[in-house]
Amino acid sequence: MGYEHRFRMPRVQPPELGLYEGEDGKLNMDAPPYPLPYEFGNSYYAFTYGPTRHVVVNAYSDMSPGSTQYEWLKEELGSIDRERTPWVLLTMHPPIYNTFALHHHDPQIFAAREHLEPLMVEHHVNVVLTGHIHAYQRTDYVAFNATIPTGPMHITIGAGGRACDAPFTNKVPEEWLMKRDASMYGYGRLVIENATFAEWRWIPIAKSELHDYNKVKGEDELHLPSLDHDKVMIENQYYVRLRQLEEEDKVIR
Repeated sequence: MGYEHRFRMPRVQPPELGLYEGEDGKLNMDAPPYPLPYEFGNSYYAFTYGPTRHVVVNAYSDMSPGSTQYEWLKEELGSIDRERTPWVLLTMHPPIYNTFALHHHDPQIFAAREHLEPLMVEHHVNVVLTGHIHAYQRTDYVAFNATIPTGPMHITIGAGGRACDAPFTNKVPEEWLMKRDASMYGYGRLVIENATFAEWRWIPIAKSELHDYNKVKGEDELHLPSLDHDKVMIENQYYVRLRQLEEEDKVIR
């Protein structure tokens, strides 16, 4: 836990560390077990930045109902005043929705889908940001495998380094998928325009097959056709739901 001692890390409270008792006491980082005994500290935390509440969860600590992390997340999401902080962004490492033929059997993903997705949908989390897959994908507004205008948008932005060549699971994209790409390195930018709209943009910086691990290339060397490889305006799902409730109330009256 060198980071806890050397750097000022965000934390809810001091870390609670357990002992990993796996085979030979060795931890396989390519396929880490679930759950790991690490609570609080910088394992999971939240902070406010402008009109956004950033919630960071640890998919490798226990996420089941009754666990320390689950109860913290439930209370955290339920306590956010959306009139003061209209945008909620949740960050976790592995994606719940995954169009690529990698990491479909990780226990963390099953646990997050079963235990955390209902909380995300109930509290109208706007965007779920993930990595793990070294590629890029963006879903529609989605909940429980179906597109729904009040569900979170899931964005995997893992195309920042290492091998960017993740194969697709199927040639035909899933119904909930809006964009996928494993041929370009790039990064994302989210601009909060106001309480109801934000702009997401994925900006490619290099073609995968031309990536040079030993040099940092300038944009003038890349000659990319466009820096708007994927751009979308996000409508705040919280206010979409409020509008739906108002319309339903008018119908009842």
